[in-house]
Amino acid sequence: MTRASGQIPVGALPPPEMLLGDALPDVLADCLDRVGHIDAITRLKGGNVSHVFRVEGPRGSVVLKVRSTTFVHIPSMRTDPALIGDERRALEVYGALAPSMFPRVLAFHPQAHAMIMTDVFPDRRSYEDHLQERAGTPEELARLGTAVRHVHEVTKDVQVPIRSQGDLWFREHTFDYTLRASGHPVLERVCQELSAEEPQRLVLGDLAPKNLSLADGQVAFCDLDNVHRSRPVFDVGYLLAHILLHHIDRPEHLPALASVLLDAYYADRLPSHRTRQLVATVAAGVIFYRLDNSMVPYHLGTSALRRRQVRRSVARLLDHGPITPDSLHHAVAGAP
Repeated sequence: MTRASGQIPVGALPPPEMLLGDALPDVLADCLDRVGHIDAITRLKGGNVSHVFRVEGPRGSVVLKVRSTTFVHIPSMRTDPALIGDERRALEVYGALAPSMFPRVLAFHPQAHAMIMTDVFPDRRSYEDHLQERAGTPEELARLGTAVRHVHEVTKDVQVPIRSQGDLWFREHTFDYTLRASGHPVLERVCQELSAEEPQRLVLGDLAPKNLSLADGQVAFCDLDNVHRSRPVFDVGYLLAHILLHHIDRPEHLPALASVLLDAYYADRLPSHRTRQLVATVAAGVIFYRLDNSMVPYHLGTSALRRRQVRRSVARLLDHGPITPDSLHHAVAGAP
């Protein structure tokens, strides 16, 4: 896929010493404490907001994340670098309740807008890296659905505010770019319904394969930059959308994978018909977001024609219904 005009190539991005300035010695000292002498510092791909590096040494690796005044891959978009503190707060909350599933913050440098975390990618690859090469497996999707259910369960009573701008403001901001951007009236009504439902609980907010590790039979989540309060169904629909999108060219896998994911997530409680509709509608909106948004392009390795076909098929489903997880994966798989 062609890079959006607002993006810059990875090779042109600044190295850590330019980002950290006078804070570089202190930040590297904290890395040295964990890895021994530094053998390599490698920029990692994935996120659009922050600069992320893997720092490696004889005792292992850590991840260094630095936030600047603009989005790393979209320099036309400005941001407050102090918002890295929101992600640190989210990591502390989730790490206390599900420590094996999230990076641990090893050091935080607020003036440099930088933090050092444990590396939760033992194979150095995200789940997205794997899905770009092969189909997902039912075992992986069952493990993933179970893990998301556990995270939602252990955080359901958390009352700690996460977002500096307000958790509910961030919910509406998230709805604006993931669900409302297409202007479809069904998606607007779903945003209103999810906003009105209680209780509003912590959600991860960007449950995409690029932020997941399924290595070594485990599940780990990273990039908590979008944590806020909403309804858990948003996370489920968001994840379902990405699983569907990554199998656009492998449609024969979709019925089993979508079913296994949702069965694992709802294993302890049968979802109502309306809940299933909400999951599917959120997923449809996120599919639009990923296919339509040229500012934040999403690599799928499929043709432009196939992307247009899937979008038209999903739009017809939203227009005419009935929309359920089954009808949605059939719309994606059978898009003419």
